[in-house]
Amino acid sequence: RTRLAWIGPRLALTGASADAWLRCRSGGERAVAFGLLRWLVDPAQGVAGLAPEAPALWRRLQPVSPEALAASAGLPWREVERLARELAARRPSALLGPGPAAQGEDATALAGAVALLNHVLGNTGATVLLGLDAREDPATPYAGVRRQVFHQAGAVKVLLVHRVDPVGTLPEALHAGEAIGRAGLVVGTSDRPDATLARAHLVLPDHHTLEAFEDAVPRRGVVNLGQPAMTPLGDTRPLVQVLLEVGAKLPAAAAHFPFADPYELAQARGEKYAAEVLGRPLDPALARDAAQRGGLWADPPPTATPAPPRRLEAAEELLEPPAAAPAALALVPYPTPLRREGGGAPVPWLEEVPDVMSSVSYSGWAELSPERARLLGVRTGDFLAVATVAGRAELPAYVTPAIRDDAIGVPLGAPGVRALLAPAWEGRSGALRFTGQAVTVTPAGRRTALPLLEGSPYQHGREIVRTVSTAAPALARPDLSAVMYQPPAHPEHRWGMAIDLDRCTGCQACVVACYAENNVPVMGPEAARQGRSMAWLRIERYLGDEPGGPLELDLLPMLCQQCTNAPCEPVCPVLATYHTEEGLNAQVYNRCVGTRYCSNNCPYKVRTFNWRDARFERPLDLQLNPDVTVRSKGVMEKCTFCVQRIRAAEIDARGEQRPVADGEIVPACAQTCPAQAITFGDLNDPASRVSRLAAQPRGFAALEELNTRPAITYLAKVREREEP
Repeated sequence: RTRLAWIGPRLALTGASADAWLRCRSGGERAVAFGLLRWLVDPAQGVAGLAPEAPALWRRLQPVSPEALAASAGLPWREVERLARELAARRPSALLGPGPAAQGEDATALAGAVALLNHVLGNTGATVLLGLDAREDPATPYAGVRRQVFHQAGAVKVLLVHRVDPVGTLPEALHAGEAIGRAGLVVGTSDRPDATLARAHLVLPDHHTLEAFEDAVPRRGVVNLGQPAMTPLGDTRPLVQVLLEVGAKLPAAAAHFPFADPYELAQARGEKYAAEVLGRPLDPALARDAAQRGGLWADPPPTATPAPPRRLEAAEELLEPPAAAPAALALVPYPTPLRREGGGAPVPWLEEVPDVMSSVSYSGWAELSPERARLLGVRTGDFLAVATVAGRAELPAYVTPAIRDDAIGVPLGAPGVRALLAPAWEGRSGALRFTGQAVTVTPAGRRTALPLLEGSPYQHGREIVRTVSTAAPALARPDLSAVMYQPPAHPEHRWGMAIDLDRCTGCQACVVACYAENNVPVMGPEAARQGRSMAWLRIERYLGDEPGGPLELDLLPMLCQQCTNAPCEPVCPVLATYHTEEGLNAQVYNRCVGTRYCSNNCPYKVRTFNWRDARFERPLDLQLNPDVTVRSKGVMEKCTFCVQRIRAAEIDARGEQRPVADGEIVPACAQTCPAQAITFGDLNDPASRVSRLAAQPRGFAALEELNTRPAITYLAKVREREEP
């Protein structure tokens, strides 16, 4: 089984799926990388099959002692050595980094060390392929943008800002808004308002992606082609058309702007891509296929593996351990999966869905460890005054064991965080430096009700989420054979689901897809602070069994379990929820009177109550799914496995006089899951994929000792416990 190790001062969402966490200090990732490299090339370890450059690397790294590396990394050397042994034994492997959370003053040196590790282990060319990145329109590094736009803004006659928000994303200390305002004419084009457009002299509303011809090359050999799926909703015009019309008025424009409209340009670019990617002309059949599939795909070979430099530049200087422990805390900014680095207009779904690691929505927050919170005398919800050399912000505290005691984590996309970022760049790459800033934290003397979705983040012995190991891959399950009443019959279909927790990454794509498919309303920040969420599907996150115990981070997608013995059904006084012959806990909205007895009786708490009538202002009303009823105030609602999709497939099969095929029905959550962790099908069919998965020895049901007999089977996560 593939193993995953996470290295950093804070456990991010990728680290939530990791088997091991090396809690290095902020900025200590480079020392860990060089420590791994030193151990692997050490002749005394006897690691075979390394690259020919290993002896030269050993001569360069030998003077740096393991003790110095461990001190610089901020963790015991035995943890580095354990991971190095695993890398030597498990091949091929892949080492990735650094991301924004490790983007400090030595990010290039860290990237170089990671590249050397991959080369020494033989990963380059096997699991790590070079030369596949797109070469078109390379991004200008932050240092170049700052020099050309901010320092020379007065000399810029026309500045065109297209679908980017530097005012809303760059550090506040840079004063990007004032710098951009010094340009002669600032033209902003976007499909939604943002902080940069508010300072533009001229705003040209752009088409939405669904209204325009677009193309993108995320990597060599992959071309995404977009075409209009709807007519424009407003008086907008794509930037391509604006540039073509302006260019046509320039002298000698025909040579540079030979296209009459965006369609002709899209065709020309499609022909160019077809020649480059597929090596053939864009004939009508290929063009039709590319339009239907949404692009062109090929598998180009990677470039030849370059030989690494035989000398590591100033290894002693790069790895010199600190003379003493840092006196101040370290600021650890990080992007979140839903908000990324921030900027742009807020998207209601992404604002409403809480962050998995903190369960906070809408608000910003500052993560600190329980020990640091004890020293400061604060708890979750207390405001902290967080200050760096760049600025100051007041953020509510979120106490979590998933961060080191000497670090304070802040999400980049949250309000107020940009005030803490210094407008400095990494010397070699020119990229913005996020980490490496000292921070002081003091209680601000006030508190707030954070918009938290979680109850207790601990399982308290209930074994809601279960795990197995490769040595013991089967779970012991309770004997529920004794029955008092005859269970309901499912003569034709028993729809069910299997969710593999070993595949789930917690990305929450399924949650957002459920909002979109089922017309789930957004409640807003005030309702979120009151704990009111309308989501039919949520990702539950547990930090272990009890507070203060070992950190074992587990994720569990929780939705209506469609129980055979559903506790919600017998308590409804108007039979608004009942058991169908296909095993669904149906919900009749126009019969519900909102007693909420069903929610009180549900052990999974997956039913939501409409506290107010949903409002979908134009153009948001166009996003509504016409196959799903919009619920009104006072009505309970929940997941029904996207019953509208079930009914549509059954009607099609009946019309064609055939049975419903396995895999023909795909709920929105399963369709959207990038890890393919969710499988839906008929449990009455023993040959269906969901039936075979439900019979796996890793299978278990949530709170199955309650004998609700859910139709959802979870496959336990495989976790290898580290030796102390």
